[in-house]
Amino acid sequence: MTIARKIAASAIAVALGATTLAANAKTDAEQNDGRLEIGYLNCDMVDGANFVVYSSQEFVCSFQNPVSNEEELYAMEIRKYGVDLSVTDDETLRWAVVAPSTFEEKGVLEGRYGGASADAALGYSLGARALVGGGDNSIALQPVSVSTGEGLGAAVGIEQMKLTFKGAQTKA
Repeated sequence: MTIARKIAASAIAVALGATTLAANAKTDAEQNDGRLEIGYLNCDMVDGANFVVYSSQEFVCSFQNPVSNEEELYAMEIRKYGVDLSVTDDETLRWAVVAPSTFEEKGVLEGRYGGASADAALGYSLGARALVGGGDNSIALQPVSVSTGEGLGAAVGIEQMKLTFKGAQTKA
């Protein structure tokens, strides 16, 4: 087995393990500290760059506020530090937003988040991320399903994410 195949196989195993842990984390958070799943943050990649030990991606995101029924728009920047041997053309992320309570204020998700991630791709990509942050580090973003996209390679590392509120619009 070539080194490239061993790296890809290892990254796939890590991604699947991280996906399992992330899926269980939402349930644990809701049961242990009373946090509620209050909605979903949906993001589509608009740009990205990879420098092997550092990568960055930019996304446009939307969140349906369950109290105001407004769609909140966010810009997301992700910086990953670790090993990234991937080329990704397209990626979509979907997170369950877990918070201490619901809120009427706009832009509450804005802030910095951090956590771990793992991705593997051979045509279509699989990935898992679990991030905590926002105001007072009280909001968790838990993957609803693995991230999806198209690309080639593998990545595992520590991830930092900045979410910037861009406005809200009433959804009809």
